[in-house]
Amino acid sequence: MKAKFLILILILSIIFTATLARADFNLDIDDDGKTTALTDGLLIIRHLFGFSGDSLVTGAVATDANRQSPEAIAEYLKANEILLDIDGNGEATALTDGLLVIRSLFGFSGSSLSSGAIGNGSARTDGSGIATYLETITDSDNDNTNDAFDAFPRDPTEWLDTDGDSVGNNSDTDDDNDGVLDDVDAYQ
Repeated sequence: MKAKFLILILILSIIFTATLARADFNLDIDDDGKTTALTDGLLIIRHLFGFSGDSLVTGAVATDANRQSPEAIAEYLKANEILLDIDGNGEATALTDGLLVIRSLFGFSGSSLSSGAIGNGSARTDGSGIATYLETITDSDNDNTNDAFDAFPRDPTEWLDTDGDSVGNNSDTDDDNDGVLDDVDAYQ
């Protein structure tokens, strides 16, 4: 019984650590405020194929991107490569994980997302599992909160809804819904 408890604690620790790591990374590789197939997706698949230097970035970086140089993009991708293991089989490869990212960014879902692009021994084996994982590394509205953790993943002005009233905390005058306005509430 004690061994099972320790294993459970270990698994929960790994999940918690992985969640924290994912919160600092998102698929906007060139950091231009948009996550698109023909920039970010292309950068990921080129990286996973081993491209470097100009061949990594030529024609794949937005003109208004904050991260443009081949070195900066390679460094960002290398530092977060474990999170690019989209299918969860322990390795990030171009013809599985890179393809899953590109398909997702082009709007594929369900079996059209995952068919023929899942590696052997994968933890995530269908379109639903892949899409759920991708939400943890995608920030659709560029508010620095990845979609899986964002109460409003399509609204760049909101990300948190403390009281669950469907009004984001930035707009909500009573975040904890206790009937006392936030500007006078000591317990918000």
